[in-house]
Amino acid sequence: MEYAGLKTVCWFLRLLPYRAARAVGRFSTGLAARFAPKRFKRNLQDIARVFPDKSPQEVYEIAYNSWRNMGQILAEFVKLSSYSPEEFKKHVQIRGLEKMQEAEKNKTGGIIHIGHFTNWEAFGLATSVYGIDKAVLAQRVDNPYVDEETNRLRNIFGGRTFYSNHDANPFFACARWLKRGKLIGILTDQNVVASEIFMHFLGRPAAVSPITALLAIRLQVPVFPVVVTREHDKLICTVQDPVFPPKEYSQEHIRAFVRQLTDIYEGWIRQNPQNWLWAHNRWKREEEGKRWFAEHPECKIP
Repeated sequence: MEYAGLKTVCWFLRLLPYRAARAVGRFSTGLAARFAPKRFKRNLQDIARVFPDKSPQEVYEIAYNSWRNMGQILAEFVKLSSYSPEEFKKHVQIRGLEKMQEAEKNKTGGIIHIGHFTNWEAFGLATSVYGIDKAVLAQRVDNPYVDEETNRLRNIFGGRTFYSNHDANPFFACARWLKRGKLIGILTDQNVVASEIFMHFLGRPAAVSPITALLAIRLQVPVFPVVVTREHDKLICTVQDPVFPPKEYSQEHIRAFVRQLTDIYEGWIRQNPQNWLWAHNRWKREEEGKRWFAEHPECKIP
């Protein structure tokens, strides 16, 4: 039933013009926020803790627009995946594409540092449309039919997916890909249940995956932060200057590099908080993190 619902929604959105589909998506998930009061209330509390200087009305608007953004992401993803490459490029632009092209040409490889901000799925599609042979590291969806359909759309223009769930270690598959001089996109802002380190994220303890730092340091590949923004009806994907890892592998260097990458991502959220996916329970393991920091006071870096 869940899969059938997804296919029906996709079919309906494809019938609509691009602007109308986005508007329907925003309206639908904005309405859904009213039917999930507990989750929405948690989002309000999370936002208020991160931005104590904002008024209750400002906090509400951030949360509400974040929910509306979820529907717009779905609509854009469905519409963009149905377009020809030429039509796609009218709606999505990559600035700094040459930085990734140079890494691919020189076979140095690289990691794309991105998260649940604005529309990360559109950037995944765009890399293939603009000629980058990339892979992505993703978590499987519990429903196998929905997972298969999502992965099909994600790679409809090319590319491949590696999976990172509690029963699979993606490190070696990602390492083999990078050794071929390829690029791989890794979402940086998800709660993790295994192979984590605890780090302060927006001022609160959170479980953070170290895989980007581990891969970058072990293989000495650059990390390309990518931020996605909207300008009118266009999605603008900006590839920032590469961040190079420490030369030597150590636990201290891993933590320091994770901190450096986290700071970059936090800056995007603080600048445009409504574009982040607050519905995701980023601090699900906060209490566990507090206990860890109490046992490791030397690592208590805000």
